[in-house]
Amino acid sequence: MGGRCGGLKKGDRVDLWTVDARYRDMVATETLILASLGVLNLLAIVYLSLWIRIHLDQSLMDIDEKLALAIKSLVDKLMEGGLGEFEPPNPVQGAIAQMIQAIAAQKMNTIDATITQRAPDGQFTTMKDFE
Repeated sequence: MGGRCGGLKKGDRVDLWTVDARYRDMVATETLILASLGVLNLLAIVYLSLWIRIHLDQSLMDIDEKLALAIKSLVDKLMEGGLGEFEPPNPVQGAIAQMIQAIAAQKMNTIDATITQRAPDGQFTTMKDFE
């Protein structure tokens, strides 16, 4: 026997997965079923992606139309003066706004410029060099 199991001779065929020939055909059948299910799955994914794309495009068109109508109606109301009167600002808010405007105007008019002297060779120097 020389280390072979089950009393097999040198030329015998060994099928580990099948007991007789009819089970060998089941492997091919199972492979065919799995391949067809894989193809069906791919087709379903393609169909679903196309369906989602069509509905997203349609939804974007609807949103675009609704947004355009809302903007148009708002502009029409602004042009006609149909928005009505606004509530006057609170006096404290007005005082704070005036204070901020005054500070901003003061900062805009104030320029902190320093004059830097030049040395005899034409290079800029610090004030300590001239003292």
